[in-house]
Amino acid sequence: MTEHVESIFAALPDLYLRRSDLIVRSKAASAVLLLDAGSDRVRLVVAEQMVTVVSADGPMAGWDIALRADPAAWEDHWKAVPAPDAFDIFGMVRRGRMRIEGDFGPLMRHLQLIKDILALPRAAA
Repeated sequence: MTEHVESIFAALPDLYLRRSDLIVRSKAASAVLLLDAGSDRVRLVVAEQMVTVVSADGPMAGWDIALRADPAAWEDHWKAVPAPDAFDIFGMVRRGRMRIEGDFGPLMRHLQLIKDILALPRAAA
């Protein structure tokens, strides 16, 4: 994972805390996402109106849904105005730039919230 992608993953909780609308919308949300950028990955935990980034390593490092893309695809997703193949996680899947694996239940229940959290770095760019 490039240092840039790694630092953006790590910044997601702070970016989230700046958005009171997302905090309110996340009241009932509960999901663990594996964010995979090449060979490195982190778990994004959305629960109890909080977002945390934790290591994906370890024997108990479970997750509900995995979003797997190379670092360049993640960086394209975070551009101020992303191209159509990087704007949305499903657009990235459709264009072969991302794979989504796992239990789609939590993803679909909290789809807009998750997409909004993953897009937070755009406003910071």
